[in-house]
Amino acid sequence: MAVQAGKAALAAADVGVDHVRWLVHAGIGPQGSQGWPVHHYIQNGIVGCHGNALEMKQNCAGGLTSWLLAARLLDDAGYSLCTGADNWSWTDRFVNSRTVGGEPLSDVSYATVISREAGFAKLMGSGTASYPAVADDWRIHEKYWENTNADDFHRAYARATEARSLDSMRQSFRMFLCAIRAALADAKLSPQYVTHFVPQGSDSGQPFQSLANLIGLPWAQELHQHNLDHGYLGVSTQADGLIWLAQTGSLRADSIVLLLAVEYELSATAIVLRLLRAPRVSTDGIIQVIA
Repeated sequence: MAVQAGKAALAAADVGVDHVRWLVHAGIGPQGSQGWPVHHYIQNGIVGCHGNALEMKQNCAGGLTSWLLAARLLDDAGYSLCTGADNWSWTDRFVNSRTVGGEPLSDVSYATVISREAGFAKLMGSGTASYPAVADDWRIHEKYWENTNADDFHRAYARATEARSLDSMRQSFRMFLCAIRAALADAKLSPQYVTHFVPQGSDSGQPFQSLANLIGLPWAQELHQHNLDHGYLGVSTQADGLIWLAQTGSLRADSIVLLLAVEYELSATAIVLRLLRAPRVSTDGIIQVIA
């Protein structure tokens, strides 16, 4: 799926494979068998031997963070291609999305083309923050040579969430605030200029709705419902949110979009985009494209 999405993204951007300098792939959970360099498999499927590839390991925040990394890897010429895969679904994400917030392993891929040349949006600013003290809470098992299965992950998820203290939750909330405020400061924007806020998904919308209310960001209940309807996404959340906004006609020239991605509530990346024009929306079978 990531190969399909990558090819569609390059075609929509009218970019030849020989102009791609970097491919950065992010995924959730096992991306195939242990030791398989999935990023080079995807590179070979999309651009062949052109450029180079690497894999971003940051769980649900990996997709948005890869955009930031890919932008900084570029020199004055060439393009980066970011791909993501929320695949290897274990159970029914449509059921889970309405009860516990969904499955971190879904069955969606996305791709984004990034360059220093003008597209439909410009990266205005970014911010990151982390709370690594809770990283060990998410250690799934000691058998590092084995892939994680559904039971392994569910046990770790239950253990980590049940053991969280109120102070730990406050620390994560402050971390989200820090990333958002850093991105707005980098973009030299006040919150009232943000027209759209695309956070990570959750079953109730929290803590992201509280973040929006505290900072003064717009909260879209329709976007939250869209997230519930398709099931929880990880690395594809922000790309899917942009596509939904484009499909609903919400994105126009000079729209300001703040994207927030979080990883197990122990890291966060925020990016501010300014729309240079309304993106074109197209569909080819199961592939949706904005360009």
